[in-house]
Amino acid sequence: MSELKAVIERRITEKVLADLTAPIPVRENSLADIDSLLASAGNAPVHYQSSQRHREKLSSPGPWRMYKLDCAICRVLLSRLIDRSETGIIRNMLAAADYVILTTWTPDPIDGSHELASDASVLGSLRNMEHIAAGSAAVQNLLLLATEAGWSTYWSSGGILRSEEIFDLLDIPTTEILLGAIFLFPAERPAAETRQGKLRDARGSVDDWSKWLVVAAE
Repeated sequence: MSELKAVIERRITEKVLADLTAPIPVRENSLADIDSLLASAGNAPVHYQSSQRHREKLSSPGPWRMYKLDCAICRVLLSRLIDRSETGIIRNMLAAADYVILTTWTPDPIDGSHELASDASVLGSLRNMEHIAAGSAAVQNLLLLATEAGWSTYWSSGGILRSEEIFDLLDIPTTEILLGAIFLFPAERPAAETRQGKLRDARGSVDDWSKWLVVAAE
């Protein structure tokens, strides 16, 4: 088995939930290591460049952005949300994470105008669907690289983290849309609860979701 295939098969979805009264202590991790992972993850395919409107703060023409929260900032964000019960287990994951990478994608303006699309209005655009696909490929690259490096990972839809309130707090442009909050959890997490993804064994065999096609010759 190739090393890449082994990493793909080893990657699993894991939510690590620390007690809100006893977060995992802040660790001194290497920010350079995370930047190295992101540099490799960014080798995902890109179908179309993002609108120029999305290049004011980060200049890449790629259709995704990744905003990096280290362990200390995760705990600061937790402190801002600690009394917000509606945030659910996001708080417990912030209490456990080494890093969170908030990955957004950059929707095109609507119908060629200068108005930018919102969450609900973009899915019918082929270019926007391809922006999402490109960003998702970058996220999968990151999940595999983090798995290889020894982190447990969880790709969250974000909950409260996708709100305008949090985007404003973290200075993320609200013209972008959250593709996922990628949690990286340490291998050592005493007293924290771990929940694995529920759908891993429900996917079926390869024959349940793939099919060889046949077209008769004329």
